[in-house]
Amino acid sequence: MAAEASYIPLTDAALDDFKEYIKHCVAYAEYRSGNTWTKIPIYKVETLPDGRVAIFVLFDHEAPDQITGIRFYHKAGFLWAGGNENLNKAEFDEGILYRYTLKLVQSSGKS
Repeated sequence: MAAEASYIPLTDAALDDFKEYIKHCVAYAEYRSGNTWTKIPIYKVETLPDGRVAIFVLFDHEAPDQITGIRFYHKAGFLWAGGNENLNKAEFDEGILYRYTLKLVQSSGKS
């Protein structure tokens, strides 16, 4: 029987390393409108002041008004994250700068 290790938190440097990995692994996004998925570039990826990593996608005047899903792809080509969304671009004059955020959280694994 294997013994479980005590809670050993990652260092701040290790957490920063994970954030940098996230910033460089997302290659592009796709959005769904109706039954069609359309590829769109990543606008930018950055670390926010509170430590979360934010992936931004710009839906400009060329994007359809109703966006019902978004997904992100890893630079190796596999689906990295995705799900349903409900964006109505018609409510905005200039388009939408969409932000998807990730927060890395450490825990001991104990309930």
